[in-house]
Amino acid sequence: MTLADVEVDGPFNYDNGRPVSNWYSSGYRGICSLRDGIRDSLNIVTVKVLTQITPRLGYEYLQKFGFTTLVDGVEKNGKIFSDVQQALALGGITYGVKNIELNASYATIANGGQYIRPKLYTIVKDHDGNVILDNTSTEGTQVIKPSTAFLLTSAMQDVVTSGTGTAVNFGGMSIAGKTGTTSDYNDIWFSGYTPYYTCAVWSGYDNNEKIPEDARNFHKNLWKKVMTRIHEGLEDRDFDMPSSVEKASVCAETGLLPRSGCPTITEYFDISSLPTEY
Repeated sequence: MTLADVEVDGPFNYDNGRPVSNWYSSGYRGICSLRDGIRDSLNIVTVKVLTQITPRLGYEYLQKFGFTTLVDGVEKNGKIFSDVQQALALGGITYGVKNIELNASYATIANGGQYIRPKLYTIVKDHDGNVILDNTSTEGTQVIKPSTAFLLTSAMQDVVTSGTGTAVNFGGMSIAGKTGTTSDYNDIWFSGYTPYYTCAVWSGYDNNEKIPEDARNFHKNLWKKVMTRIHEGLEDRDFDMPSSVEKASVCAETGLLPRSGCPTITEYFDISSLPTEY
């Protein structure tokens, strides 16, 4: 799939018959590109994509991205639960995720698709200066192509410039990221990165209470304040675009090459995924 591929934001049910709901209540938006879906957190578009690639493939990707809390067939209160299902697309996970692992997954995208296991220390020495623990290795695993990482970054830049994450902007720094909200505002997230650093902020109560309305931007404010401080003195940089990515003009309603009279958009593509049909 490409960022220009489209889904219809319209009534859609999970396989069990339960309707998929968007976070907004003003009807549906019709034809939307995958870039639109990422920028505006369109739940129906997101679930449709995971349904098409299959929840199993999505689950396997998450494992490659370092998530250790995922389950596939675990008994809980006498019932069997599995995260290999459509709601996985929206974070419908039996035991949730760890913030450090979520941060590492976004750092993977920022790092051109290379996953590096997060660490809490780099080196430990004894009182004589001898190294007794060395954790400085940056060896990683390539889990997505550099082009895919760039395309996701580009779409998540829109989240910050014109989508659901505009409150995190600081200075002229390039930022890519994603907002996250669980049902009824029990948890709120912002995970994002610059060309220098990745940061993920969770806000919520340990007892799972609903977050009051006046605190629902807390996570974005905290992300912005922390990242502003650690970027002091750093020049504004763009994200590096790999040579395997090109821009092309396509039909906004199909993601294919435009015929005469078709509304067009310009989009980034992996060169192997450039559309050839009209």
